[in-house]
Amino acid sequence: MSELVPVFQFEIRYDHILNFSQIARKILAPYVRLAQSIKVENQNTLEERIILNFEEENYIIIVSWDRILLKGQNSLNPHISKNSPIQMPFLAILDKLKELEEFGSIKNVLYAATYIKDFKIEKEELFSRFSEKYLNPESKIILDSPNDLAVTLEDRGAEHETTISFGPYIETSDLARRTIRPLNFETLDNSEFFGLMLEYKHGYSTSSITLDDFEKLTKTSNKVFERAWKIL
Repeated sequence: MSELVPVFQFEIRYDHILNFSQIARKILAPYVRLAQSIKVENQNTLEERIILNFEEENYIIIVSWDRILLKGQNSLNPHISKNSPIQMPFLAILDKLKELEEFGSIKNVLYAATYIKDFKIEKEELFSRFSEKYLNPESKIILDSPNDLAVTLEDRGAEHETTISFGPYIETSDLARRTIRPLNFETLDNSEFFGLMLEYKHGYSTSSITLDDFEKLTKTSNKVFERAWKIL
């Protein structure tokens, strides 16, 4: 049984940089040459966004006046090692932003990852097994024959929030309906199967972030997914 990470996102939010559009190009100039392409949205406005596209490595970096995020697809593995894209250029760009007189402080972090796993199973059997393993008998009578199922778990505190949603995976069309979608469906690894999908989101307040923090977040989400699919 194969498993994929069709999309993940690592987002760091900070106090608003009101003159971002005036200073962003100078800050990002050393990193633009590393990207295969660059795009500017909302140019010369408060909400200007600069998108660095690394097509060959299957990830993008978006930098704006209130956040920086990296979004990738197909695998987390290249991003959890030393000299990974998380370290360079992602956190390197953040370090440059932090050097600005206009930079206030980091406010919070959001980590999100979607996992899918092939169970070599027919759709009808998949729904039946999921209902049997994850739903109690009383809940099954709410809908006679649902064409979609999911279980959502939440853990909320004053400084953190975790949401885990998982259910039967019905081919690539399932990914197209997600809030966080893959970057490019044409370069997505094989995702045409029936299996399990799990969406993991964890956000928390912090004033600093490191590569080690990202590695810990990744390990935690991997463990959550492993626990979920082993039940099925």
